[in-house]
Amino acid sequence: MSLAITKQKFSVRTNYFLTRALHASSSVFNKPSSGIDFSKSIEDFKKNGIAILPVKIDDEFVLKSRKLCMSAWVDALARGKIVKGHEVKLGQEHGFKEIVLRAPGRYDMQWKIDGEKHFLDEEKVLSTFMPFVHEVLGGQQMTKLNFNGCLMSLPGAKEQLWHIDGEHLFSSEENFKCNGKDDVEFFQKTSREPDAILPAHCLNIFVPLVDVESNNGGTEFCLGSHFHTKFFSDDIVWQDSRWKERIDFKGDVLAIKVNAGEVLAFDYRVLHRALEHGGKEVRPLLYYTFTKRWFSDAMNFADLPSLTEADGKLPIQMGEDWRQHFPSILKDERQVFCDGAAGSQVPEVVISRMRDHLMEVGCSNVGGDYQTSQKVLNVVTKARAAGRDLLGAQHFGEIAFGLNCSNLMFHLARSMESNLFSPGDNILLSRACHDANIAPWLHLAKNAKMEVRWLETSVSGKHSDKIDIDRISGLIDGKTRVISLGLASNATGRIHLDVVKRINEISETYSTKPFLILDATHFVPHRRCHLEELQADAILCSAYKFFGPHIGIMAYNKKRLEILKPSKVGLRFAEDGLVERDVLDPGDVPTIENCEISRWEMGTLNYEGLAGFEACVDYIASLAGEMQPISDRS
Repeated sequence: MSLAITKQKFSVRTNYFLTRALHASSSVFNKPSSGIDFSKSIEDFKKNGIAILPVKIDDEFVLKSRKLCMSAWVDALARGKIVKGHEVKLGQEHGFKEIVLRAPGRYDMQWKIDGEKHFLDEEKVLSTFMPFVHEVLGGQQMTKLNFNGCLMSLPGAKEQLWHIDGEHLFSSEENFKCNGKDDVEFFQKTSREPDAILPAHCLNIFVPLVDVESNNGGTEFCLGSHFHTKFFSDDIVWQDSRWKERIDFKGDVLAIKVNAGEVLAFDYRVLHRALEHGGKEVRPLLYYTFTKRWFSDAMNFADLPSLTEADGKLPIQMGEDWRQHFPSILKDERQVFCDGAAGSQVPEVVISRMRDHLMEVGCSNVGGDYQTSQKVLNVVTKARAAGRDLLGAQHFGEIAFGLNCSNLMFHLARSMESNLFSPGDNILLSRACHDANIAPWLHLAKNAKMEVRWLETSVSGKHSDKIDIDRISGLIDGKTRVISLGLASNATGRIHLDVVKRINEISETYSTKPFLILDATHFVPHRRCHLEELQADAILCSAYKFFGPHIGIMAYNKKRLEILKPSKVGLRFAEDGLVERDVLDPGDVPTIENCEISRWEMGTLNYEGLAGFEACVDYIASLAGEMQPISDRS
């Protein structure tokens, strides 16, 4: 929630008509009060320097604002890269009039927001909190909107240091003296805590567009600290971990939860800091900066280049914002990638997550009693939870990782070779599938002396991939043990949901239901995939086909697959070739307690790949445009 400002300077202009024009029409500031009682909020604001207002902006405005801010942010970053030839760098001196990276992972943006009609809607927005603002700043005629924008906090953004957004007027000046009688007690610094300060001359209104709390970059405030900062110079706007001690603050420190659409106000002079963003979604937060009419925050975005310099230079005008997420595409505006079957491009968020993992954790492994090992363990836990979110497993322990879909499919088929089936049992396959979903089962059929049956196509010819549903019933019987099918064709894109539905209907009629194994590699990028709803025993896919790194994922039904014996370290065999014991048995499912060891995984995992996979799932979720919070994976 914090306006992440590293250094600010302000100017007071005595001629009001030389200040920046109001963004909103005068009717906004003259609009009659809604009748809401702000007296408690005013009292809190004066005493503590912050207040939660007893209002809430409607959900429709919040949702639309969220979409507009995300689109504007992507556009701003792309334009910044065009203008300067590199990503927007940290610090005001590297920013633009419309966007500045105030701290790592924290953008202060006004691009397509400042002065825009949607964000200054009188009925839906301004009328909800303007009576409060007028009361604080001395009335309608004394109130000015300096600017409005959006604070974008990214997952992983680190905790800020303590700071204020602007110093006190006059009392912050060293050796300040009044004209006339110059020993006015109000301006005399003493050893005791000041009991009076000037009224607020500048305040921020925050409207979060997602729920904001301490675990996703919320703000900590030192309640009442605007009294303590009375005699400190403008140095206090610099972030410093020692400010709380330097102003001798011993009061309450509070991190406030503010839900989407709720309204928080705070005095520029209050000591605060943004907390670490440990959530999994970008956190956009609208802000409105109001001041006395004669005051202006003059330096926040001043004397910087403008993003408008990128006009006409973008690879594609931002009607196609999605391109800006993919660095490989932006290298050449003439490139068009049509390679879904061979592999997809990778968005910046996936690249960054993998790079950050290697930079922060290196090649540490799980199982160690030290920080980097614990971080790796957390990466694995979150990746399994992301797999659950993507593939619909009942529990994140029912997610396993491998090299790719083909690798996992062979591994799964091999686990069924331990005298599980009898000669004469059959396997049902489809020629419409990728060979990764055929070859492993042909090996199983050969080794277990099983019959191979093929789903028939409804059109004659070897190139047809439309499966004849009416002929399925004649292929499944009491000896069918495995049915394996691709949910979507890697060649034509045809989806086989109707085939899966019919297979389940027929399988339910037999006392021994065959294993249903589904290859979802080319289904996941286009449709919602859910293990339980598809009534599958395992769903497998390769992440590099849908914006992820080169890893394979398997979601499975633990109960149905518990009789299988996957190859793994620790197995010991009897003379008849059957597994006698497992000297490294991790248990039924991976957990934090067993260091996320899965019986379905052979050796050390690709941890940086898992970090990228989680980011990939988050990216896919963001394409819905709703920015719905992703379930907590911690």
